[in-house]
Order: sequence, then C-alpha cells, then structure tokens
Amino acid sequence: MAAAPVSALRTADPPPNRGRFAFAQGRYGVRGNLELLLCDEDDGLWVLWFNSDPEDTEPEPGGPPPGEWSGALRFGTGRRYDGVHVVQSLHGPHHLEVLAHAASSPHRLRWSPEAAFTTEDAPPTGAVSSATIAETSDGTLWLAAVTEDGALKLLRADAAAYPRLSWSEATPPVSLAGHRWSDVVLLPVPGAVRPGVAVLASDRTVYAGPDGRCHVLPAARTVAVAAPGGEERLYLWTGGCALEVVRPGRPEEDRRLALPGSNEVTAVAATAIAYAGGRVDLVVRRDGRLWHLKDPGPAGEVSAAPLVSRLTRTASGPQAPVHRVS
Repeated sequence: MAAAPVSALRTADPPPNRGRFAFAQGRYGVRGNLELLLCDEDDGLWVLWFNSDPEDTEPEPGGPPPGEWSGALRFGTGRRYDGVHVVQSLHGPHHLEVLAHAASSPHRLRWSPEAAFTTEDAPPTGAVSSATIAETSDGTLWLAAVTEDGALKLLRADAAAYPRLSWSEATPPVSLAGHRWSDVVLLPVPGAVRPGVAVLASDRTVYAGPDGRCHVLPAARTVAVAAPGGEERLYLWTGGCALEVVRPGRPEEDRRLALPGSNEVTAVAATAIAYAGGRVDLVVRRDGRLWHLKDPGPAGEVSAAPLVSRLTRTASGPQAPVHRVS
C-alpha cells in the first residue's frame, strides 16, 4: 500500500524539548527504524521513531506511514534532563540502552519489548558535566564523561550478566589529557575494538580515532558523529549557516553541509543508515525547531525537512493523542 495521503494524516510538531538529544538507527521494522530521544523542557524524556519501511509497506493502524515520524511517548519522568544518548544494543537481544544526564549525574535506562523502559543501576562516574555511551561491534558498552573539573573519564562495561553491567575504568587516549574539556561524544567504528572519542573545548575540537591517532579540529559549539561503512565523519557546528563535515586524516574530503534556519544550532545528532550505503541522517535543532536531514555523501544532494509527527487515522473509534505519556 502506498503511503497515506496528507489529508488522511494527523500531524503535530514534536513536544517542547531542551538539551542534547539522541538519534540512532534501530533494528525494528523492515529496514531498521530510526529512534529519536528528546529531553522534555520540564520533566522526563520523549521517544519518537521514523518509519524506514519501503513505500509500499502498509503502516500499523494509527502509526506513521513509511517515510514519516511517529508521535512521541514520554517516559523517565521525575527528573529534568540536560542531555540523552541512545544505543541500539546487540544485547537483550536488540534492547535500547539509554544514558540520560541530569544535573551532575548520569542515569541509565533500558528499553525491552517485554517491559518497555526500565531504570537500571547508574554507572559509577561520580559527578560529571556531560556523559555519553556507545557500543562497539563486539557488544562492549563504553561510557565517556567529562568531570566537573573538565577531565575526561572513560569506562567500559562487562556485559556477561546483562542487563546488569559491571563497569571498570579504561585508559583514555593519552593526548587528550591535560586540557579542560566541555563535552564528549563517542564514535563506534565497525570492526574496531574501541570507539573513537571526540572532545570539545573553547578553543579546539580533538578527535582520537580507534587507531589512537589524534586530529585537532576547529572549535565547535556542538558536534555529531557517524561511521557509514566504517568511514568516520564528524559534523561540527562552529557558527554560521552550515555544518563542517570532517573526515579525520583526509582533509581533501572535508566539505560543508548547508543548514535550514538562520540562528544558533543548539543540538545536532547523526546516525549512519544501514540500508543506504554511505548515507547519514541527522537531526538538527535550530530556531527552536527540529529538522531531519539526509546526507548521502559527497556525491549526492542533501535534503532537509521539518521534523513533524504524522499518524494515519483509524477507521473508527476515538483517536489517541499524537503524543502520549507512558
């Protein structure tokens, strides 16, 4: 069945949100739907998903047609979060690992088909100003955090008793020591035994790849990372009307990605798209709204559209709200 016509859809903008959001391709649906997690302005988290099924796939009743975003579901209430990260994990199998940051503490949540979102033991980071999580191809979970004094802390988890995780400290890339950092993002690269680490400071961005090589880049206000087909890409917003797309160690392949909107970019996140070789999708918050961008790589044309939830109407009965609370 072709996608439902616009007139048959119920639409809504995403709920008001703040801080850093999380974006990843999951393993549900025909080709792997996209998962987007947002921090509510006041309380808890929201999760939306993008229907990546082929156009001729019939949508679930009341759900989004292929090529559209779902409504949002709120969970994890009781805290006002500053940022969130998500991993589509190999464990479970295929559970979602969520690391959300509130005040100076990271909090771990997990989604499973049996129990939906549950709260798990928090990782032993101590007080931190930011934290992020990633999973390498062998199923090892990694956590990186910036401590309140600007140092970088790296942990890895023993997942033998999953969902219980046993964390231990790992050695950060040595060249990242001795500097006051403000933010950190991990980049798992297919086949690598440890993730790449991108750290931000007021005067520079540094990326240490899984091979240990460090690349000093322009200072960025926010950064997103992806590795389509093992090709490391960093998307840096340094101010202005575009993202700087950086290929570490290959400056001849660097380029700029024009952005919709006009003012400050307050958050950006990226994920490689498994069913479209070389493509990276991004979500950008600019001018107070979210945009969904598709970057096919240097040879293609980038597309951008406002991120809007669109749900099919059911034939009878009361319509559920577009956004719901769990």
